[in-house]
Amino acid sequence: MIRKFHLEFFQKHLPDDLAIYFHELEDWNMPRFEEAIAHLVREGYRTASPRAFAAGGRGKRLFISFDDNYQSWHRALPVLERHGVTCTFYVNSGVFRDMASPSAIHDYRDRIAYRGSDRTLSRAELREISAAGHTIGCHTHTHPMLSRLDRRHWDAEILHSKTYLEGLIGKQVRDFSFPYGMRRHFSPALRDYCEAVGFKTIASGISGLQHAPSRDPLSLHRTEWKLALPLEENLAHMRIHAPFYGNMMGRSVIGSGQWLAVPMVW
Repeated sequence: MIRKFHLEFFQKHLPDDLAIYFHELEDWNMPRFEEAIAHLVREGYRTASPRAFAAGGRGKRLFISFDDNYQSWHRALPVLERHGVTCTFYVNSGVFRDMASPSAIHDYRDRIAYRGSDRTLSRAELREISAAGHTIGCHTHTHPMLSRLDRRHWDAEILHSKTYLEGLIGKQVRDFSFPYGMRRHFSPALRDYCEAVGFKTIASGISGLQHAPSRDPLSLHRTEWKLALPLEENLAHMRIHAPFYGNMMGRSVIGSGQWLAVPMVW
């Protein structure tokens, strides 16, 4: 009921600063992905890295990011180049298909509730994404729920992932997004830890906060762009201003679950 109230009554204009994120790009939804990117570019948005987005500035700025680890990101490179946009890819580092065992990848897909046909990236493909000018960020090693993880395992999931990715792409990895994305999944202690090990930005998946007057680089709120939904419905989600819902419920005002109304391949 509270979510429905916000969706009905708390829509504003489309903000000049937008932070959106995606997961996989199946073949069937790649046209919708390109439609979204092309529309936002036509509207005058220019893409920014997490740190540039947090720093603020004039004009319309668009922070596009992806979470998890999908080979389709590499297939999307021509689309991104065609429209002159750069993105941030928050990568789970423990499941590259040329490194991880089939059982490890199977367990990972269960953990993220993925039932599609997309494979994970190879390490060479990630290097090519980085070489194309995109930002590589960390999304932990195996996608655990960090709020349930004993502190003694933080290094293995976060610091190890950061260090591994840096060795893989030959660049510093300074940007982090935490798995599952809601406030209840990330404690103040985890935030302090991530800052201490060298992350300059931390991204969530909390929607309804695109109109926030200021931007904390250690708390960048993104809204998921749901490719199962039409363009106009996603744009309506970007217009919602719902800080009350987010603060009270600690959940996404547009709902969660990227698989809602999405065709599944078993």
